Amino acid sequence: MMARPQQDAIETFMSITGSSEAAAVEKLQESERELAAKKASLPPEPSVEDENAVTLLVRMPDGTRRGRRFLKSDRLQSLFDFIDVGGGVKPKTYRLVRQYPRRAFTDGEHGSSLSELGLTSKQEALFLEII
Repeated sequence: MMARPQQDAIETFMSITGSSEAAAVEKLQESERELAAKKASLPPEPSVEDENAVTLLVRMPDGTRRGRRFLKSDRLQSLFDFIDVGGGVKPKTYRLVRQYPRRAFTDGEHGSSLSELGLTSKQEALFLEII
């Protein structure tokens, strides 16, 4: 028997798209595979003492915060993957924004390193903005 949240997701997908249950199940499984791949691709978290590490804190729309250390050489994609794996927001429905100086980080920059994007302080605060 399928877990209730999965069944709810299938029913919602079917009602929105008019798809069959089989198509909805396939879409849910595809999403789960993508999230598993993102989780597996996350780089190891560097130690607090690492000089090349930056702690990124992201304020979520519900006011909670998610934080993790990355190397300055890690790609922005790793931060997006970290947010996606944590749940709470659908992938590709948001952007990450630094408040001051204001800067929105977009899909086109996913391949850039954190250092190239100016995220080089010991700790950086961002917020998640739904688009």
